[in-house]
Amino acid sequence: MTDTQQTMAKRLEAADVRHVFVEFADVNGMSRSKQLTTERFLDVWEDGIPVNMLLLVQTTRNEVPSNSKFGEAIGYGDGILRPDPSTLRTLPWRDDAARVLCDVEYEGQRVAAAPRSALRNVLDSADVGIEFGVGSELEFYLLEESDEGYAPATDHKHEWVSEVTERVAPFYDRLSKWAPAYGIPIHSLEHEHGPGQLEVLFDHSDALTQADRTFDFVRLVKRTATLTDTVGTFMPKPFGDESGSGYHLHVSAQRDGENAFDDGADTLSEVGRQFVGGLVEHADALTAFGIPTLNGYKRLDPEGFAPYAATWGYDDRRTAFRVPSGYTRVENRIGAADANPYLFIAATLAAGLDGIERGLDAGRSGAETVDGDARTLPQTPMQAFEALENDDALIGRLGSDAVEAYLCTRRRDLAAFDACVTDWERERYVDMR
Repeated sequence: MTDTQQTMAKRLEAADVRHVFVEFADVNGMSRSKQLTTERFLDVWEDGIPVNMLLLVQTTRNEVPSNSKFGEAIGYGDGILRPDPSTLRTLPWRDDAARVLCDVEYEGQRVAAAPRSALRNVLDSADVGIEFGVGSELEFYLLEESDEGYAPATDHKHEWVSEVTERVAPFYDRLSKWAPAYGIPIHSLEHEHGPGQLEVLFDHSDALTQADRTFDFVRLVKRTATLTDTVGTFMPKPFGDESGSGYHLHVSAQRDGENAFDDGADTLSEVGRQFVGGLVEHADALTAFGIPTLNGYKRLDPEGFAPYAATWGYDDRRTAFRVPSGYTRVENRIGAADANPYLFIAATLAAGLDGIERGLDAGRSGAETVDGDARTLPQTPMQAFEALENDDALIGRLGSDAVEAYLCTRRRDLAAFDACVTDWERERYVDMR
């Protein structure tokens, strides 16, 4: 047994782990995994674990996209899962199991289409002398099941109402108890605008750590909800007449120990304006990653807080890119709650880096651009996908394989919707002729 294997064996033995899940994110951001006995895991993990490559690109309901490069093109063959030992975590809802996040390889090469690899590729391309920090804010709904379907776990609109926040105490108590062991430093809970809508905040970190944390956070919420007889969902718009759930991504920047986005007067520095300039320039393509599903576009509202145009502003929640008060940083507000964190972070950094390298300027800021001549963001998935296909700078940084795999899957998901006949259609059209 190698030294690395011995170290891994000691960690698993100390935690009394009898089962190990080898886990990875597909292009949807959904967790996929295989469960191994600890003995089997220790025998094979350094050599890698075989995985059907098609799993990377199937939809959340396992429809198979065409021309993905990972199905018929390779004979529906296997790649290798390469566990990252630094991500080993015991599962807080199990007393005998752990999981480890994996990178994906094929024929000895890291698969660029794997979301974790796509983010690594962007980080590897960042040669501007800046260290980026990232923070995630995800809204989600806590629901209860009934004979009539799903209903919010709290009633009415109760933003920050103390009494209503207390009603979800069983869920939050268990979540906050389990989070540290799962590597998620949670520090607060707030009830959002919609009934049953919550936001739980956790610490900022470097980009890859934050993507891993956000990926884990979604699974932790959903598992905690299940064990408290509720349902946690990151579906952006579960109720047509209630608030949508967003994924607000905060990016900070350090150069030589100083805030690279701050000019010393709590406003954007030149490099900060260039970063925002890149976000504005690539906003249409960013929408493809920020809003992956048809449902997410239903949260866009020109009169609401979900961004509608490619705008930026200081502490202005109507804009797509906000510079919050306090520590100067940049918030990308385009994202819906179901965005893949690896790809959304990767695309945001790629857009900002392009702005810095090309010396783009952010242009005018503030409300006048919201109400005036600003470019409207894509209002349908197809508009956003077309923008991404034509964005050579983003494709260059994320890799064409990553973009092509993502678009194949998203279009297959849309095809499933197009083939579905809904109750709305029957109610509206059966008696029409």
